[in-house]
This record gives sequence, C-alpha cells and structure tokens, in this order.
Amino acid sequence: MSGQGDDEQQQPPQWQQPQWQSQWQQPQQPEQQPPSDQSQWGQQPQWGHQQQGWQQPPQTPGSATAALILGICALVICSPICGPLAIIYGNKGKREIDASGGRLTGRGMAQAGVVMGWIGIALTVLGILAFVGLVALGASSS
Repeated sequence: MSGQGDDEQQQPPQWQQPQWQSQWQQPQQPEQQPPSDQSQWGQQPQWGHQQQGWQQPPQTPGSATAALILGICALVICSPICGPLAIIYGNKGKREIDASGGRLTGRGMAQAGVVMGWIGIALTVLGILAFVGLVALGASSS
C-alpha cells in the first residue's frame, strides 16, 4: 500500500538544464554562487569591486564659462561692453582654477574668453579710429 509516506517523499520534477547549452549560459544555482568577496566567474571582479571609490568629476567654474560666452559676444554683438567683461571674468576664472589644486577645469575656456575679449576691444578701438579718420577726412574735404 502506498499511503501518505509516499506522498511526502514524492517531489515535483526538477527543471533540468538542456545538454546543448554551454557552461557560460547555465544559470547559477544558489548553492553554487561564490562568496561575495570573489568574482562571479572567477576571472573578473564584480562591478562594485572594480572601483576604488566614486570621485566627483572635475567641474568648470561659472566665470570661465561666462568669459567664453562674453568673448564670443564681444566678437559678434557688442565689443565695447562684452570685451572688458570677458577679460574680467576670464582672469577671475583662471585664478579660481589655479587656486583649486586640480579640482576645477576649464582654464582653456577662460583663456579663450580673455583672448576674444582683447580682440573685441582691439576691433572697437580700430572701429573708433576708422570713424574718427573718416569724419576728419570728410571735414577737411568740405
């Protein structure tokens, strides 16, 4: 007679891995997982163990960005106002970057703003000189 004793010993059929799957495709069984300090496959460390710690990426000070934007505006829109401001903000940005000890980046942006600011001022001065020269030339001819 096969009473309750047989029912307790009978278990549902277990899923079996198909024979055609290679070893790297087989799912890990809970009893086969390595300890948490070792890698899953025995070759490469896990993602959490690869990095020593998260570091914040270097940042660019706002004055360096402002210098670049003002330098572009000095060449395109309004040289007399944007040129000097680009020089002021560019020098401020370079001082901040130098004082940060490598924590801040963007020195090239600040320098580009300073250069474009000086070019904008030079174009303004040349424009004023050309205007004065034309006015003087027109006044002497009449």
